[in-house]
Order: sequence, then structure tokens, then C-alpha cells
Amino acid sequence: MEATVPGALLNGDRRRRRLPNNANFCFGDVQGETVLLELEMEQIYASSGSARHAGSQDPSHVRLAIGRSPELAHTALRLSLGAPTTDTEVDRVIDLLPHVVERVRAGVGAR
Repeated sequence: MEATVPGALLNGDRRRRRLPNNANFCFGDVQGETVLLELEMEQIYASSGSARHAGSQDPSHVRLAIGRSPELAHTALRLSLGAPTTDTEVDRVIDLLPHVVERVRAGVGAR
């Protein structure tokens, strides 16, 4: 994502102390909830926060602790993979997400 989405930031350690089935990014200049709505329209389901704090409007204390501003913390997107997730599904998200973020930034999100 960092190579294909300007301003994308991976949250968490790059090489160790990560969940192997989890990718969490901040995308500046978008609201995470709007990106989620766009992805849902494409039948891709993700989250803007941790599973533990689903529904909370507060920025993640973890993202704040790693140095993200409250505004940037609200742009987060969490993608989780499970055993049934296919390579085709992963490739689809990798291809689609940059376009979704671009549309949202251009103000044409949440069609």
C-alpha cells in the first residue's frame, strides 16, 4: 500500500511483533469510515479500528502511542485474513484499495 497509495503508512512493526494475518494502514486525507463504505460496496469487508474497540469514535490508543496524530489515527484501515482468504481476494484488495482511496480523496466516495 505504501508504494501505491500516496501518504499510506503501515501501522506497527514492519518485521516482527505483528499478527501474520493483519495489515493496518493509515491513509492521510480520508476518513476511514468512508473508505470502509466504498470497500463494502465492492463486497470487501474491513475495519477502521481494533476488533476490541469496534464502534468506538475515539482514536486508537495504540496508534496514538506509535506517534500517529488523532486526525491520522481516524484514517486507519484494518484488513484481516483468515484461512478461507484466497490469493485472488488479496490481489483484488491490493488492486482496488488505491483507487478507492483516490476516489474518496477526490470527494467522489460513498456513491
